[in-house]
Amino acid sequence: FSFFTLFGQNEERFENWSSLGIDYSITKNIGIYGSGQLRIQSVGDIYNQSFYEIGLKIKINEFLRSGFGYRMIDQLQVVEDNQLHKKFNRYHIFLTGIYNFKKYNFRLRLQMQQKNGVGNPDLNIMDYFRTKFELTRDIIDWKTDPIIGIEFFIKENLNFDKNFKKYRFSIGTKLNLNERNSLTVNYIFQKEVKVDSPFNQHILSLNYNFSFKRI
Repeated sequence: FSFFTLFGQNEERFENWSSLGIDYSITKNIGIYGSGQLRIQSVGDIYNQSFYEIGLKIKINEFLRSGFGYRMIDQLQVVEDNQLHKKFNRYHIFLTGIYNFKKYNFRLRLQMQQKNGVGNPDLNIMDYFRTKFELTRDIIDWKTDPIIGIEFFIKENLNFDKNFKKYRFSIGTKLNLNERNSLTVNYIFQKEVKVDSPFNQHILSLNYNFSFKRI
């Protein structure tokens, strides 16, 4: 018996996403990154999935960032009452616009991604177009500034009315522990749409990140 199990009976799912990331700046405008994440849930099978990811980030100018990445995913799936670990490849590219106005920071990220089964690239192909808007407020004399975001997932093509599948709302903060280390904490609410039995996901996301530059 637990707090999570009690509320999980009301068609809700509670999860924890814990991740560790590293950023390395090769030049002023180019950097590489790597990360790993473990996702666990409150009801049913505790382990949900884990992955590691590597990628490249490019600063185009003051307002634009771009990049691409690869993710290897291990996901627990139930097939005919059997629990199986399925592995997937995911590839993505993104473009991010940044604008600062007084003490507000606005970010708009457009991302295209493809996910398919390992060993059979034609199996379980899933294309998503993702649009994320994020707002940060710089508060004077605060070490942690609030961050609010919303993201939309559109499957296969950009027909929003037909292929809009889910959305995420997030609220959290980023604590810069020192020049190289930071801790980001977010509450994420995720909901599927246009499905017969949608459920709500309540996610506590914790990310510790280490950044360093080439000497």
